[in-house]
Amino acid sequence: MKKFIILFVILLCSSFQIYAGDVSKIGTVSGTELLIPVGARSIALGGAVLSDVKGAEAIYWNPAGVAYSQKSEITFSNMSYIADIDVNYIAGTIRAGVVGTFGLHLKFLSFGDIEETTVNAPEGTGNTYSPSFSTFGLTFGRMLTDRITAGVTAKYIYEGIMQTSASTFAFDMGIQYAFNNNLRMGVTLLNLGGKLSFDGRNLEQPFQIPNAPPTAEDGYFRATPLSSNIPSTFSFGFSYSANINEMNGLRLTGAFSNFNESSDQLFGGMEYGFRQMFFLRGGYAYNVQESSDAIFGYSLGAGFHFPIGGFEFTLDYAFRDVTDYFDANNVFSITFGL
Repeated sequence: MKKFIILFVILLCSSFQIYAGDVSKIGTVSGTELLIPVGARSIALGGAVLSDVKGAEAIYWNPAGVAYSQKSEITFSNMSYIADIDVNYIAGTIRAGVVGTFGLHLKFLSFGDIEETTVNAPEGTGNTYSPSFSTFGLTFGRMLTDRITAGVTAKYIYEGIMQTSASTFAFDMGIQYAFNNNLRMGVTLLNLGGKLSFDGRNLEQPFQIPNAPPTAEDGYFRATPLSSNIPSTFSFGFSYSANINEMNGLRLTGAFSNFNESSDQLFGGMEYGFRQMFFLRGGYAYNVQESSDAIFGYSLGAGFHFPIGGFEFTLDYAFRDVTDYFDANNVFSITFGL
């Protein structure tokens, strides 16, 4: 088992070298909606959660975390993102005894209605359209030892605008390791997969055929779009939990992420818990190479956890500052433990 873990970490570190961050590649990848975070708790902690995130919310951050679920879960999350875009996330996990824990998720963006414009009608044609960006995936996580969990997610990525679309498959992999009851570590490699290339009727443009009779119909040519990578990410992080007394606890989290198309980032967060029922959270994300270009600033949040008989109910909220141009993000999450 130790050899398996060592091999897994080596592969992740090798991938880190392959997908080293490069700020000169900003804007050259597709599928950047994969980088939009989900889950109010995780966002409130600045995204520094891959070492201790658990349950259905872990599917996005670190699939190894689904194995720590004590119960099957279902979570719903909604974020008011930039430019009036809504990000919706639905995920669930189910325990399968000693086999492990299975999960599935659906993430989709809601853009609302956008007015159609063309070269011949720059003021609008009177029609509207709504892009469709979504990700669907299946997850499996398992306890390898009493301290180590591993998980993998296979997901399908789809982007569609009117009659033009692109799709591909990708994988997420992660591990979590508990040094003891207080100190934990996590490592992930996310969005490792194929390229996106658009195709469809909207890439066709009419043109007048040279030397054709005036009554001849127009011909059509179709542009050939380039394929582009999706935003792969290598991350590792740590968390430390301090039990102040029986009713009060404090958790510190930190993480580092390396992107194949943008600046490396550092994440930090802090969570205060009262009787494991009420939580206050704060976090920050820092762009290591291009700090002046950071879109998002600090984040804050709170959460309530209520055991009700054999069920558990969790309500979380997060506020994430947007530095320029757009309103701040507001995130709500509801989780049911069964």
